Amino acid sequence: MGFYSFRSFDLRGAAALSQSLTCRDDLDALEEGVRRSANWSIEVWDGVRLVARVKLGNAPLDATDTRSL
Repeated sequence: MGFYSFRSFDLRGAAALSQSLTCRDDLDALEEGVRRSANWSIEVWDGVRLVARVKLGNAPLDATDTRSL
């Protein structure tokens, strides 16, 4: 179990909301990030470690997009 932060970003990339949850592991936290991505881009954090970025609507990541990992 871990304590994860979910940071939401609006269409301009401005931080909109931050919320914390307890998740079993990184995959559980990523699944939660995907669920939250319907209206926002999401970053999933475990303390100071970035776990994942989920684009708005869970759009595919793109190597030319600086916001993609």
